[in-house]
Amino acid sequence: MAYAAAAVVSLKQKIDRLLNPSLSMIHNPNSEMGLIYHDLSYLQSFLETIISFQSNKRVADPLQTHLKGVLHKYKDLIASDLSYRFRSVSSRSFNFKLSEELLQIGQEISSFIEKLESDENHNTAEEEEEEEEEEEEEEEEDPSIIGSGMNKKMIGLGNQLKELQDWVLSGKFWWEIPQLDVMAGKSELELMLVAGMAGIGKTAFVDEVYRNPLVVKHFDRRLFLRIGPNYDLKETLTLALDQIGVEFDEMRGNNVVDEQFLGGCLRRYLRYRRYLVVLDDVWSIDVWNVLERFFPHDGSGSRVVLTSRLLDLTRRVDVVRNVLRIPFLNENESWNLLHDKVFGTNGEICSRQLEKIGRKIAKKCEGLPLAIIEVAELLCVIEKTVENWKAVAEKEDPLTIDEETPLSKALILSYTMLPQYLKVCFLYMSVFVKKYDIRRSKLIKLWVSEGFLEPQTQGSIKSLEETADEYLNELISQSVVLSKELRFIDTKATKICRLHFTFRNLCVNEAKREKFLHIINKYDNSFPDDIDSQQRLCAHNNIVLGFSEAHSWMELVPDTPSLLCFGPQQQYPIELYLGFRLLKVLDAVSMRFYEFPHRVMELVQLRYLAVKFNGELPSSISRLSNLEVLIIHWHHRVIKPSNSSIYLPVEIWKLHKLKHLECMGFDLPDPSPADDGSLILEKLLTLSGVSADSCTKRILSKLPNLMKLGIRIELAHDSVETFSFIGDFASLYEEFESFKCIVVNPIPKVVSLVPINFPMNIKKISLSGCGFPWEYMRVIAALPNLVALKLRCYAFCGPEWGPYEGGGFPQLKYLLMEDLDVQRWRVTGVEFPLLERVIVRHCYKLKEIPPGIENTSTLEMIEVDNCSPSVVISARTIQDSLLEWGCRYFRLVIRSPSDDDDKKLKS
Repeated sequence: MAYAAAAVVSLKQKIDRLLNPSLSMIHNPNSEMGLIYHDLSYLQSFLETIISFQSNKRVADPLQTHLKGVLHKYKDLIASDLSYRFRSVSSRSFNFKLSEELLQIGQEISSFIEKLESDENHNTAEEEEEEEEEEEEEEEEDPSIIGSGMNKKMIGLGNQLKELQDWVLSGKFWWEIPQLDVMAGKSELELMLVAGMAGIGKTAFVDEVYRNPLVVKHFDRRLFLRIGPNYDLKETLTLALDQIGVEFDEMRGNNVVDEQFLGGCLRRYLRYRRYLVVLDDVWSIDVWNVLERFFPHDGSGSRVVLTSRLLDLTRRVDVVRNVLRIPFLNENESWNLLHDKVFGTNGEICSRQLEKIGRKIAKKCEGLPLAIIEVAELLCVIEKTVENWKAVAEKEDPLTIDEETPLSKALILSYTMLPQYLKVCFLYMSVFVKKYDIRRSKLIKLWVSEGFLEPQTQGSIKSLEETADEYLNELISQSVVLSKELRFIDTKATKICRLHFTFRNLCVNEAKREKFLHIINKYDNSFPDDIDSQQRLCAHNNIVLGFSEAHSWMELVPDTPSLLCFGPQQQYPIELYLGFRLLKVLDAVSMRFYEFPHRVMELVQLRYLAVKFNGELPSSISRLSNLEVLIIHWHHRVIKPSNSSIYLPVEIWKLHKLKHLECMGFDLPDPSPADDGSLILEKLLTLSGVSADSCTKRILSKLPNLMKLGIRIELAHDSVETFSFIGDFASLYEEFESFKCIVVNPIPKVVSLVPINFPMNIKKISLSGCGFPWEYMRVIAALPNLVALKLRCYAFCGPEWGPYEGGGFPQLKYLLMEDLDVQRWRVTGVEFPLLERVIVRHCYKLKEIPPGIENTSTLEMIEVDNCSPSVVISARTIQDSLLEWGCRYFRLVIRSPSDDDDKKLKS
């Protein structure tokens, strides 16, 4: 039902545009469409109710097939209407026919709703019985419990095990510890969250500490309580009392034995005793909010450990202040686990040839312990030959996620527990190839352009972009999507994410099953018999798109809303079929075109266009009035004559819905000579890839809501850039999110400049090759809301930076210094009061990281990459000082050219 619900949302948005003349260039009759919009709104809420009730049902629903047909018919009708009106001035006769057909479709949707209501009422009792049976089966064989059967000796995670064990054992009775520690709360009940994705071994990890003899001796009572998604309070309390050894069989049939009675018994048996409780597989913090009253807070030094796939539990309850995220195994640890499971400890020898292949197999498991274990089980049942192991190693994925293995069940549970709006977003991520680094900004633009998101109206009204941003955060917090690189403005949020191969496998299979998306990869299986029922098309092998047979097959899906070409970059041009009348998203930036593909101009529904070509952008681009995202690149870098620019057509200013413009190699033309007040891009938020010629006061004044600006300056030989445009930029904006300026092939010396300035409330500045003198840094240091500062490749030149009397950088959290010639970096100790991360790369002349940095109480990480030994020594000194002050979560990363640390997977 994920596709059906997404299709309803998309259609609602389309009708909304047509009903509101200010949002559409074509006025449409709204009486019949208004009625259908009302029915669709009801249908959407009804579908969401059914989906949430049947979240564990993954079988195809025949009613969904019927709904798809109705929705397809409706989209065809709207497309025909738009096409006719776009080409015809008089449409009175067509309006009568349209009204009749709209009435017929409205009756079909109403009939469909009645059928759903009838079937839902009829099947409720039967489905409840099925759910009870499934719950019993889950109790018998729970996929998330991989406990002691995972491995007798925990491989890797030594530091994490020590951290958890030290924390567990730190709890003492109030009379056993000094008065100062009592006042600090060290005898109070504390909680720790152990978090990570399905199959990473949270249960086994905690069980290793739970069963440790030192831990067993330290606590008077220990409870290991399985919670799970179908949590039942009475069963949990009964299990707790059983583990303590309470006998109350004679009361189990008595109605008086309710949750309050059981909870009171538990509290009495735990009072004035030091206890350790593990709440395993928690899906909601409400579990703790209910159970907390039954666990005494009596100064006994008790500890509670929660394991969960949800990373954001700590944001939902203040008492959880300790978080331990289980990392993936590195390559050596992965191989050691695979070796132990295949060859055991009985002395069986693994040949060097098998080890070489086995390491490749283990690496493909991407550090997930349960995946390695299941692959090992497969290897155990086949003959241990080089040929057999090579066959496994050559598979795209070492495992196929189905419903038969513990890992598959755990992953499917994570998917089915997602709310409906997140399922659609998750399925869409199957468009990306394996191991693809997914940029947050790109993903959000695609989600919004596809039209299956609705703005949040509860509380403060949020834009679609803000809604999409929150949805991605939710997917990451549920450990379904992995964070690979954090953002600089919000140092806790993700800039680049990815899918683990296991979730990607599940994602691709689910998208295929729901006909949500079809992937074109190999020629022999790219176009199935049911191609006409597919929705979005995504190419992971662009060459296939050039075959004439592929064009014939693609003609069978004229209504596809998306064509995404995410295969490898093509060296030679390929003729791309573009006969999709309802296309909203076209990403062909990995394809090569000799010139702009003019057939694109017929795709009047396009909201997202990304293309790479040689030549100029035609003035007819203004026909695409629905464009919200426009990404255009040159295929070849063209060396421009000195002081020359290649401009976009002035018609670009007529794209009033445009929000994001990335035009590598092009500049915005000055609209002023046209003397047309309508030439303004009032919705444009992002402008990147342009030169300083696009940053004049006259041009920027036509971009009143701009929030992100990226400039690329290519200097001719011996020419100098004065950066005078920065003053114009600063004078027009007060609130600004991000400014980026790159000078290509910079000269490593200070250039003669005019004074610089920036918008007062700017959040991020990224500079490369500018050659500013360090005294200009005082302007940046005074910015009150600057959060991230990135300095690369002679952004500033000179031997000394700082200090600044009276402080500076009051809100800065992230600082990057890369390829700078600075020798002495000096601070007074009052600068950078909120600094969290410092990264120093390839600053070969720098003598040390200033010791005053350690006065920053918020410092979480210092990374030193290929710098002098004295810089490394200074970083270690800062680390020692912070550890002495009790900063447990500080991390120091030292890299050199020979290190393999970059290969380690991040959770």
